Amino acid sequence: MQTFRFRLTGAALAATAALVILTGCATDPTDPDHRADGSTTSIRSAADESFGVGGQVVTAEDGHIADSAPITVLADTPAIANLDADLRDAVTRASEAAANEGIEVLVNSGWRSKRYQQALLDQGVEEHGSLAEARRWVNTPQRSTHVVGRAVDLGAIDDVVWMQENGREFGLCQTYENESWHYELSTTTGGECPEMLADSSAG
Repeated sequence: MQTFRFRLTGAALAATAALVILTGCATDPTDPDHRADGSTTSIRSAADESFGVGGQVVTAEDGHIADSAPITVLADTPAIANLDADLRDAVTRASEAAANEGIEVLVNSGWRSKRYQQALLDQGVEEHGSLAEARRWVNTPQRSTHVVGRAVDLGAIDDVVWMQENGREFGLCQTYENESWHYELSTTTGGECPEMLADSSAG
């Protein structure tokens, strides 16, 4: 039980870190033009909404997800439709298994365009003060597994903890020690996950 409590604490801290990375400053939850990731929306429908990230304007066509949701809800969005098919299937099956245990797996990022990934990196540099520090949390467009559709980020503490305990049964593994929300299809079903990298600057 001690190990589980540690993992839960780690997940909570990591999830908090994710919000800090993505927001950089507090947003007003009562303001309909502000989003949880610190971006701002300017338009009317989900398909047409534009968001400010790292000084750039990105849309759903770049893989931006406005609100975390189950993968089945997001199935027709570019962020999910452009994922590697095997990864998409693994996350779907894992989500179904988690639902049977009362856990809703929420996805808040999947495939991203190169320009979206660069915008996130630029935002990270602004928030963390240097490229070296930003690279611990945001990969370059050339190295990011999001850009090639081979990674998903989870959106809630409960699903992160569930995936830590059960993800490998579907081939899903946490990639970086400091990003408990980032999962890739890194092993066979039920196989052993590879040793995690310290952070995204290592790979």
